[in-house]
Amino acid sequence: MDFKKVTFLKVYTGEDVIVEDMPLFKAVIKEAMRLKLAGGTVTRGIGGYASVKRGIDYKIGSFFTGLPNMPVTVEIVDTRENIEKILPWLEKNATKALVLVEESTCLITDYMREEEAKKAQEANK
Repeated sequence: MDFKKVTFLKVYTGEDVIVEDMPLFKAVIKEAMRLKLAGGTVTRGIGGYASVKRGIDYKIGSFFTGLPNMPVTVEIVDTRENIEKILPWLEKNATKALVLVEESTCLITDYMREEEAKKAQEANK
């Protein structure tokens, strides 16, 4: 078995946090794609709380209107070098979020080997 060091980027925010005229979680994914980071996942929570209010402050009636205000987590896994590319953007734009950067180890799968081989072929063209 082969293993590889990777870096996790986790952004904890809410559906109601807006940046660049879109929800923060969508803006993070858009920026990650622009920077060609390896890949990301957005997960919507079914509940949660924060120590302070974030984003848009909805009135009590919003519960009945169906306006979104659920917790959202964005997870991106890539090399430390690539994750560091998005950190200045996050520092500027993710003011209503918790951003975590964690080191980890992943098992290298056949899929990962195939993707690395494709990248090497493209680089040699």
